[in-house]
Amino acid sequence: MPNDMVIKPCCVIPCYRHADELEKVILKLQPYNLPLIVVDDGNSKEDIKVLENLQQKYGFTLAQHKINQGKGFAVSTGLKKGFELGFTLAIQVDSDGQHNLDDINTILKMAKEHPNAVISGAPVYDDKAPKSRVIGRKITNFFVHLETMSKRIVDAMIGFRAYPLERTVKFLNKHHIESRMNFDIEILVRLFWEGVPTYFFTTKVDYPEGGVSNFRGIDNFKISMMHTKLCTLAILTLPVRIFKNAKYQD
Repeated sequence: MPNDMVIKPCCVIPCYRHADELEKVILKLQPYNLPLIVVDDGNSKEDIKVLENLQQKYGFTLAQHKINQGKGFAVSTGLKKGFELGFTLAIQVDSDGQHNLDDINTILKMAKEHPNAVISGAPVYDDKAPKSRVIGRKITNFFVHLETMSKRIVDAMIGFRAYPLERTVKFLNKHHIESRMNFDIEILVRLFWEGVPTYFFTTKVDYPEGGVSNFRGIDNFKISMMHTKLCTLAILTLPVRIFKNAKYQD
């Protein structure tokens, strides 16, 4: 596919317990004129009312889960909805205001240059970042390098990235991917195995004081189990992946 192709981008925002912060995110996104797809992942009645009021005010697409399915499932729903609506690229943004949305133009520029690739942030943290998250990220990235036999994936945990929708949705419809906090990691590794490259840009990540985190203790266990699965699959599928890597191209 030529690098001068016209991309049709949208923005996917999974939302659970962050309805009050969502409007700030929407306002920061407005200068980019991106169609928004907000996924209500089983919020409370009060938060659903906030989301519905925001939908009326800003006119975004609202997809809803009756019960909480997890961040990964919400992102998958948003990506599939974006593809259904005819978009070619979906920029994933968290609803809690952590991401530096000044980098949207960087994402769009890189996506035009690499339309078949994932474009992902490589996070830069300040002193407010929880030490446990920083250490956990280093551990995860170590295992990701083992699973991919490569250091091309600089960071696998940040939820600020853009997906080429045709290739990603085709993969999601064919394979089961973990549906909670481990989704961001597994989808990047599995797409890499499929020959979909990832290009990175550095981006600041902010942890707002008093912010609500949906990351739970059990998520660390789920991530550990996911790495066990991926390491096993990495060994079993090694001959196939060596063949694919020989044809690696954007």
